[in-house]
Parts: sequence; C-alpha cells; structure tokens
Amino acid sequence: MERDRFLDLVRGSSILLVVLGHWTVSQFGWDEEELTLTSSLGAAPGLWPLTWLLQVIPLFFFVGGFANRHAWEGVRRRGEGYAAYVDHRVRRVLVPTVVLLAVLSAVSVLGALVGGLGFGAGGGIVLQPLWFLGVYVVVIALTPVTLRWHQRWGGWVVVVLLAGVGLVDVIRLGFGVEPVAFANVFLVWIAAHQFGYLYGDGALTRPRAGALAVGGFVALCALVGFGPYPARMVGVPGDQLANMNPPTAAIAALAVAQIGITVLLRPVVAPALERPRLFAVVIAVNLSIMMIYLWHQAALVLVARVGLPRGLPQPDPPTWQWWLTRPLWFGLAGAVLALIVVVLRPVERLRPVPPAPTGVVTAMAAGVAVVLLFAGILALAACDVMRLLDTHQALGFLRVASVMGLVCVGVAGWLLRAARQGPSAVVGAAVGGAGLLVLVALAYAVGAGPTPQDSGAASLVVVLAALPLVAGVSALLPRRGAKALR
Repeated sequence: MERDRFLDLVRGSSILLVVLGHWTVSQFGWDEEELTLTSSLGAAPGLWPLTWLLQVIPLFFFVGGFANRHAWEGVRRRGEGYAAYVDHRVRRVLVPTVVLLAVLSAVSVLGALVGGLGFGAGGGIVLQPLWFLGVYVVVIALTPVTLRWHQRWGGWVVVVLLAGVGLVDVIRLGFGVEPVAFANVFLVWIAAHQFGYLYGDGALTRPRAGALAVGGFVALCALVGFGPYPARMVGVPGDQLANMNPPTAAIAALAVAQIGITVLLRPVVAPALERPRLFAVVIAVNLSIMMIYLWHQAALVLVARVGLPRGLPQPDPPTWQWWLTRPLWFGLAGAVLALIVVVLRPVERLRPVPPAPTGVVTAMAAGVAVVLLFAGILALAACDVMRLLDTHQALGFLRVASVMGLVCVGVAGWLLRAARQGPSAVVGAAVGGAGLLVLVALAYAVGAGPTPQDSGAASLVVVLAALPLVAGVSALLPRRGAKALR
C-alpha cells in the first residue's frame, strides 16, 4: 500500500489538537495541600467555539478506517487469520497503555505509603483519555464486519448509522430512556470509521466532501440553535446534557463537517508533504502518537503540582492575563511531555512477533481479549489514579473497581500473547486469567475493597471471568469453521 502522507498529517495533528484542547479546559489551583480542578469552559462559557475546532477525535476514527481496512486486507493476502490482525493492531495500543498503567500504579502505591503526594483532583483526569482507546480497540476488532458492510452497501451504511444516532437521541431525550444513549458510543464512532473506507475507495470527491462539510455544519448549527444540545462539544461538570459522554447527534454532525472539510483541504495541503523535512516531522509525531496521547494529562498534572505551590501564575479565565499565561503553561507541559516521550520512546518501537495461527480458538481468544480491554480500559478511564482500590461508576450505570480494570487489561494481554503460541497456550491463559478475575471479585465481595457493601464490581467481574473460560473450553472443540475466520 502506498503511504497516504496526508492522512499521516491528519492523524498526528488531530491528536495534538486534542492534547491542546485538554490543556486548555483544565484549570488547576492549589489549596495549600493538594491540587484543585475546574473547567475553564465552565468559568468562561464563551469559549465554546474552541471546542468545535479542538474536538477532533472523529478525524482519528476517520483515519483509522482507512488504516484498519488496509491492515485487514494485508492479513488476508498473507493468509493469516483474525487473531493475527487483532494482535497486530491492538499491540500498538496495548503495550504503551500497560507501561502507563504500570508507572501510575507504582505512583499510586507510593502515594498510599507516604500519605499522599498532593495530586488531589489531578489524579482524576490522568487516565480519562483512555476512554477513547477502549472504544477504538472495539472498532478495530469489528473491521472485518464493518468492511463487509461497506463492500456490500457502500455509503448507505453511514446513512443508516447516522439515522441510528438520531433515533437513539430521540428515544433518550424524548422518552427519557437514558441507558439507550450508550448505543451511540459505537454508532457515532463506527460511522466516522466508515468514512475512512469511503475515502480509500476514492468516493469522497470534492463535490461530495463539500456537501458533507456544508451539510454537517448546517446540521450542527440547527441542533445547537434549535435543539437541546449544548454549543460546546466538551462536557463540563454539572451539565445536564454533554455532547461527548455519550456522543450525541451534535457530535455526529461535527464529525461529518470535519471529515468533509478535511477532504477538501487535501489538494491544498498534500503537495507540501512532499518536502522531506516537513514529512519527517509528521512521521516523528506519528511514531510517538500513543505516548503523546497517553501521557499528556500526566504531564500537565505534574506541571501544576510542581509549579502552583511555587508561584506559577494561573489567572481566572477568560481574562487577558489568563490568555497571556497559556503559552507558559503549554510550553512547560509540552517540555515535560517531550521528555517523557523521549525516555519511553523504545516502548512504541515494537519488535515484530510471529502471527497468531488461524483457527477458532485463537480467533475467540482475540475476541475475548478485546472485550476485556474495553471493559478494563473504561473502568480505568473513570478512576482516580491515586485511589485504584476504590469503586466508581463507568458508562453511567455500572459500578466497577479500578483495580479490576488493571486485571482485565493484564488478562487481555496474556490472551493475545497466548494466541500467538496456539490453542494449548490459550487454554492456560484463559484458565489462569479467569482465576485471577474470580479471585479479585471474591476479594471485593468479602470486603477487601473500601466499599464492601458494593457488589457491582463482583457482579461485573463474574461475567467477565466467564469469557476467558469460553475461550478455554473452545480449545477442546473441533476446529470447524476456521476457514470462515481467515
């Protein structure tokens, strides 16, 4: 596959814009003992136009659709199977994430031993960016299915998905059925992913891209101006309705507009990327993109924790003093983040591994690993990194334990590694992983956690523990149907 330099630029710049957006809305203070945190958007609602420019997660899914399609097609050409595809794509997310979790777990233990490190509210945002990775891993795993939809129905898949987004919002907001809202977690992001397939086909011509840009923008203005949706595309504590958690029709409209505008910019921007020096910068950002995304909130929290007690200025937004100090904050956080990226650079230089063999057992192991990653990452994204033993709400209605998220991520990695070694290794990983999950669940059930009266964590873990067992039992079954998974 010939490299699409323009999409490399879109991928790298979209993550950098997300980082900039997070740093802009996080307003830290110091109360003489620990960090406090408010949202600059809450203090200055007039900053909402920035969220239309900086909330560009849809573009990452758009680029992902193009890249994941070619990755899956490459797997098929090489005669490899579904497990090899999932392992290859997910390792790029999983390995840097495990390193982050290992470091932050050590910090959490240190904080518990010394009676706190003063991170305060900062501990609650360090892992928030993980939510995106949890959803993205599922979208990666669904590529063989969604690509088949695309090959059969083309652009109509996007139409149906976007219609589904609107229907979910009608049911949620019109009839008060709140749990249905979480269907949009997948409908919105799969729709953006499908646009990547259309781009790869050459179907997003300039007229069509123009129609997407205008139509998406008009729809967004109508939804915000006449509908119940807030103008800002980022949630603020206290909001009755937030556009991103879970995503709404307003985010879907923003995604359509952004994708259309991006495709329109391609003929203008792409020629400049033929310059070797400029493209080298793009490649450098993309090679460290996971580390940049995973560690950017930790870098900001570290700057706040060290700087604020020592007089680092933090005026209230949106005063002119606040604007003048933004370059200082961004520069310091950027320097810390750059140092972290340099130190951890080897983590993203993954060595090639042998592909997982084809078959039902290894394919099931890969699927179970994805489910565990999704559950584990979402459990961690909502936690305070300094209180990993606590339980909290995830997806708005589930009570989960942060430490259980760590176990789920670890078992997922164990299963993917076992899948490379074959069915017998999958059995051992499945039984061992299930045992770990059950043990932790029992520990919480009998009161080992801070909230022994809460059985939600144990209930969730019992369900998850059954999934690796299914993969283990499948190793004893005949390998019928393996060809369908190739």
